[in-house]
Amino acid sequence: MARRHGWQLPGDTRQATAITGFLWMCMAFYAFLSPFLWKELYHVAVGVYSFLALSVLILYTRCTAIDPADSGILMTVNGALIYKSEANIDTQEEAGSPGLRTSEGTQKHKSCLGAGCSCCAIFVKEDCRKQDEAYQQEDYGEVALPCNLCNTEVLKNSKHCGSCDKCVDGFDHHCRWMNNCVGRKNYATFFCLLSMTLGWFAVECGVGIAVFVRCFTDKTAIEDKIGEKLGHDISGAPFKVIVALGIALSGLGFCFVGQLFIFHILLIRKGITTYEYMVAMRAESESESPGHSLASSSMGSAATAFSGSSRHYKGAWCSPPGILLDQNFGKHLHKSLLMC
Repeated sequence: MARRHGWQLPGDTRQATAITGFLWMCMAFYAFLSPFLWKELYHVAVGVYSFLALSVLILYTRCTAIDPADSGILMTVNGALIYKSEANIDTQEEAGSPGLRTSEGTQKHKSCLGAGCSCCAIFVKEDCRKQDEAYQQEDYGEVALPCNLCNTEVLKNSKHCGSCDKCVDGFDHHCRWMNNCVGRKNYATFFCLLSMTLGWFAVECGVGIAVFVRCFTDKTAIEDKIGEKLGHDISGAPFKVIVALGIALSGLGFCFVGQLFIFHILLIRKGITTYEYMVAMRAESESESPGHSLASSSMGSAATAFSGSSRHYKGAWCSPPGILLDQNFGKHLHKSLLMC
């Protein structure tokens, strides 16, 4: 059965890890880090951190809850949108075939500009997109592509996700940390989530380093604070271990998210998706291996490509994206997409 959003069961272990890690990091900041800052920095650090943590929570919840499905696999029954694959034949005949051509649902909100986009990312159902009407006219005006797995026609830029078992509009990648796909309907929220998470990790790591340094430069004040805030049963050594652990985790998180953030900035500048990057990686790899052809390794389903074809390069997205700087990138991408 197709997954509607990331909160739908069954969950993913990485999603549970992300939520648990977020809660632990917040608890560590408010209990073990911020109370031991200098008074001049305490209120500023807590204010900035609270804003970033709340933004991360809202954006993560929203990005996970958005259904990025292609409108072609949706149909309206009694005023509710359901997947065609979940409806019986009689229901489909009664509702007609409004799925792909129901442009009212996809055009009912306009794009937003400037600072208003931040508010839009919290309150609207899907991401607002610039030049949305032009996008719809371009895609819906052309012949739709069939997907054998969804048994319907979808947009040319949609791909079928094997994990969610549905075609995703403007498929970018399936994120296991959210247990949801990232596509055209939630990419803006995903990018905002990356930027806020990067800042959140930076503040936590910076405050942790400041507290750790103070443990050695102002031992008396720190020991008094430990006895006041945590009790006299905890000595300085275990406290330093907890602070060091917080610094290590936030530092690793900052490096991981920072690399991903830079990667997506490069993708945006190139005007491509993560999926298209993976396809180009496959093309480049196979062009260097004479014994393998693109056709033999293609795992496409009908005219729409199956997102599982990128699983061969599972970790490639988190490696330095040198191919994005390659002058022959466009040639690899064009040749690969023709085979999907």
